Amino acid sequence: MILRLSDSLSRGLLVFGTLVVALWVSFFGVRAGIAGRAAEGNTSAPLQLAVRLEPRNPEYWYRLGHYQQFNLEQPDIVASVASYRKAVELNPGYTEAWLDLGTAYELDGNITAARDAFERAKKSYPTSAEVAWRYGNFLLRQGELPEAFAELKITLQSDPRRAGAVFSRVYRADPDINAIMNNLLPSVPEAYADAIAEAVDSRQLAVAQTMWMKMMTLHPTLRVDDFNRFVSALIANGDYDAARRIWDQGTSTLNLPPLVQPQGSVLWDPSFESSIGNQPFAWSYKPLEEGVHTELDPSEKLSGSQSLRVTFDGKHNPESEIACAWGVVTPGTKYLFSGWVKARNLSSDQGVRFHLRSLGNNTIPLISTNEIHGTTPWTLLDQQWTAGPGVHRVEVCVDREPSTNPDIHISGDAWVDDVTLVPQAPERRP
Repeated sequence: MILRLSDSLSRGLLVFGTLVVALWVSFFGVRAGIAGRAAEGNTSAPLQLAVRLEPRNPEYWYRLGHYQQFNLEQPDIVASVASYRKAVELNPGYTEAWLDLGTAYELDGNITAARDAFERAKKSYPTSAEVAWRYGNFLLRQGELPEAFAELKITLQSDPRRAGAVFSRVYRADPDINAIMNNLLPSVPEAYADAIAEAVDSRQLAVAQTMWMKMMTLHPTLRVDDFNRFVSALIANGDYDAARRIWDQGTSTLNLPPLVQPQGSVLWDPSFESSIGNQPFAWSYKPLEEGVHTELDPSEKLSGSQSLRVTFDGKHNPESEIACAWGVVTPGTKYLFSGWVKARNLSSDQGVRFHLRSLGNNTIPLISTNEIHGTTPWTLLDQQWTAGPGVHRVEVCVDREPSTNPDIHISGDAWVDDVTLVPQAPERRP
């Protein structure tokens, strides 16, 4: 049908009707826009304005309830409950609103209503890790451990990296580490690594070691960051043997080249094969300090694939511990130290040497090897050393003593490789 506007009155009515519709649409559009901007506010007044302008919008009621519940200056739990209830009445599947309503009810002491809200959240999103996390924590607080474990296990199946947070809460409620490992933690290395990190931060080192042993049975592929804090904590606690064991087991999971080290080696990675530096048990050195440049050099080595190269710039007379590593020793045990050095045009009367420092007994003097300067092929520097009373650790350093003439500056290069400290066999008595 074609509408023919035969006169000016009909055309005027059409224009008027169009204007009315446009104004009506514009009104609601402007109101919705104002409400939307108000709902982005972080104070009560704009949020109240948003729900007045758009009372059928569950999101705005939820935002108002969230502000009322978590306002640090003047929280209002009763008002937040009313706002959350309005949000879930408008949208019964609003999971976040059900969760926060459950928390608000719990804070208000209404445990029955809180449980119902959490169960409604779970019904609306049964596979959600966040819902399982918050519902599980609620059940923990109520002392319902089997039910809490079931919910928190759902969380960890979806997100194993929450294992640390789950462990910290569950262990406080029930410090049965075997139950936690058997009934809660999923058998994936990521979950155990996260739980171990949390135990280390809480200084629960024995528990961390128990979980570490279980993780090793899962054949993990780790990073140094997954265990270096654990090792450092054991060292700080004086448990040196455990620290070295964890370090050896952790590094065995890394994709490292074969490490050239003799049986019973006190020093880890004697020939610098791992390229790991500045970590527990690894060699520590600064790339550049006081005119001394230190780096790994694959072009020159005694064994393996690389050595440690030290370059002096000829502008300084440094007294420097160039690179250091430490190991665990047994008091009263005799050891044989050996290290190889190659030199090229090392000027001055003081070149490169090694020293051994007893850690834990400051009365035992430093022991040093001979020094190498000038130009030499690979040269062995060795020294007998005995761990004194109370000495469980030794530090071995590549160093250089300053020249007695302060005007003499050292230049040239040195390479270091195959630095070992091994226990000597007991002497046989006739």
